[in-house]
Amino acid sequence: LPLGSGMSVLSMVALRMVTQEGPRKCLKIYEELKKNDVERVAMLLAATSTTTPTATPDTHDMKSPVSSKSAKRRIRRRKLKESRREEIKKMEEMMEEKGTKESREGDDESVDVAPYNLVTHADKRTSRDFLQRSLMAAFLLKCLQRVGFFANPTPDDEVPGVEEVTVAALLLRNLQLLQFNAHEFFETRMSAEHRFHGSRPVYLGVAIYPSVARFNHDCYPAVTRYFIGRHIVIRAIRGLGPGDVIAENYGPIFTKRTLAERQRTLTGRYWFQCTCKACQEDWPCFENLTNDSVKLRCPTVGCGGLHLRSRQGKPIKCPDCQKKICLEDRLACLRECEALYERGLASMENERVDEAIETFCDALKRFHQVACPPHRDTHLAEIALSSCLADYGNTWRPVAL
Repeated sequence: LPLGSGMSVLSMVALRMVTQEGPRKCLKIYEELKKNDVERVAMLLAATSTTTPTATPDTHDMKSPVSSKSAKRRIRRRKLKESRREEIKKMEEMMEEKGTKESREGDDESVDVAPYNLVTHADKRTSRDFLQRSLMAAFLLKCLQRVGFFANPTPDDEVPGVEEVTVAALLLRNLQLLQFNAHEFFETRMSAEHRFHGSRPVYLGVAIYPSVARFNHDCYPAVTRYFIGRHIVIRAIRGLGPGDVIAENYGPIFTKRTLAERQRTLTGRYWFQCTCKACQEDWPCFENLTNDSVKLRCPTVGCGGLHLRSRQGKPIKCPDCQKKICLEDRLACLRECEALYERGLASMENERVDEAIETFCDALKRFHQVACPPHRDTHLAEIALSSCLADYGNTWRPVAL
């Protein structure tokens, strides 16, 4: 099916999410998801029914046809809400009774529904998209029937049973959520001659990590990721304060892709338009990026003013705090950071990974205390730090002959 790049891989992951649980747990997952949906609907209805009714005068003898019709509509809506509440109440009672029955039977098997509660954007999908994914779910269901996943699979000329339809519903849900939440996992391949020269990530497959999938995107990410075995590790590559958004990168990063390219990729694949700082200010790519683009922070405590690097020498007046300030100390610290970046790169050249990480972390912490990006050397240092941290994860290096 023409469902876009990587759909065959995502189909395999959607299938794996079902096969690793088995039919019995799939039914429990589906029931738990239905219960959560019922609770959300109940909360929505409760929120819409909290309006205070207004008193109306008794005009029984002089009602107009219009007011009579509107009153009937209000009555119908009220009855509809009441019937919905009754239906939800019955469903909750049925689920509670079923859960009690299962617990009496000794079924204490727990299920994890966190991966299934991730965003699917079902409300934004077209009928064509739903049809294509439904066909894929039906095909995957047929594969499961053929390989004996179900104890008593339904013959081809009959309507699938409840168990099979439930699994198909989970497959359809998986195909939707994986589009926005799957992560490619990788290992770092090194050359035999040097740990970092020629090293590159080699992607091994796709997995879903529910916690990391909830991280938002930023074209200037605050974290990097690597893998130890099947586990994902998230590490900050710059200082983060209370309230700062811990964002990762979904692929298009500002140092390599222009604003138009990034927006096109994110809108086409993830269905949102990025409004991060790099996009709002249209930061240049590496080929046009210099150290002169940096902005120095105002030294006044509590002031958020930023000043160009070229404004140095004599004291200047900050337009934000209206105080006279001197940027010489900030400039001196910035030069120290640039020198530390060089020292960290030298440690990488000598394959002293721990030393390089310590140097980069110290320099980057200082930089963000006195300045704001973009700054070419800082971004190179952050990329180098990511490479060093990846050395702690899954790596492969051929034996030198």
